[in-house]
Amino acid sequence: VEERYKQYLAGGRAPLPPAALPVNTHGGLSAFGAPWEVPAMYNIIEACDQLSGRAAGRQVPNCRRALVYGNGGVFSASAVAILGAGSRFR
Repeated sequence: VEERYKQYLAGGRAPLPPAALPVNTHGGLSAFGAPWEVPAMYNIIEACDQLSGRAAGRQVPNCRRALVYGNGGVFSASAVAILGAGSRFR
């Protein structure tokens, strides 16, 4: 990820298509606020959209895995989920 970002900065191009650096493909959570537990669900929804091919202009081609992170409270609890697209999702 860091190497891709350095290449992007060196090339002076903007914006990156989601497939070039697939991090926060929904644009991040700035527009969603921070009601603690809810932002993690936006990440899960985005991951499911990516894995099922429903992410429209944000779609990462051939997306098969998604890593989702979320925290709750004041950084008192954290969770990571690794989701995958199998034949049931296509």
